[in-house]
Amino acid sequence: MGDLDDRLSAAWQDLDLLIGDLNTVCGQLEEFATMWRRQCHAGNSWRDMPHAFPQALRDAAGGLAGTLRAVVEAGPGQGPDLALSAVAQLSALEAGLAAAVAGANCGATGEACGNTQLRSGAICVTMSRVRARQRHLIAYLVKGQSMTAARAA
Repeated sequence: MGDLDDRLSAAWQDLDLLIGDLNTVCGQLEEFATMWRRQCHAGNSWRDMPHAFPQALRDAAGGLAGTLRAVVEAGPGQGPDLALSAVAQLSALEAGLAAAVAGANCGATGEACGNTQLRSGAICVTMSRVRARQRHLIAYLVKGQSMTAARAA
């Protein structure tokens, strides 16, 4: 029973770190959106910000956090369905982030270009931690974890 309790305790700790990283990403997205709006308003030839940005990405991060919470609540030895859903949600979030960065980089020049690269780099670093922590969390809890953790990579 001690090993099970240790695994569950470690999973909750990982979840707390993951949610903290997802909240960090949401803050970074807000900074990125603010910079984007300022550049568009200043007429620095940036493409218009997509209507749903950054709210859609924040919603995606929140949905991922909810799924990961459900993974932990389901406990050790669960089937792969929730974990696979989390993997798909993370992939969608990363694709949305990549599209937003690409859109912001289109037409960015001078100092704005440097700011975009710094902010997008910070988001990538945080998302790398999210990916690694999610993989670790899944490995603690999911039956057949080696298969699922490999898919999460």
